Amino acid sequence: MKAFGHGIVMNYEQAIQDLQDNLVVIAEIERRQSAMLREHAEHLGEILEFRRRTEQNLTEAAEFRRRTDQNLAEITDKLNGLIGYIDGQRPPVA
Repeated sequence: MKAFGHGIVMNYEQAIQDLQDNLVVIAEIERRQSAMLREHAEHLGEILEFRRRTEQNLTEAAEFRRRTDQNLAEITDKLNGLIGYIDGQRPPVA
């Protein structure tokens, strides 16, 4: 220890040890932060892939619904035609 002008005593060894301890803490914080950022990046990638698949599924579902509606309209037209044809027939003579 050395004494300075106003009676302040400085313990250099303790100051160095405190700095080293702080560097260890800072390094651990950086390590944890890096790990968290990696996890978030991976999770974001998973979310984006899920969104892409969901949009693809919605597109396919819309196309399926369009085809189903078209098929139902065609069936309805055919049934209406059959009903009209049957209504127009005379009953068989017995």
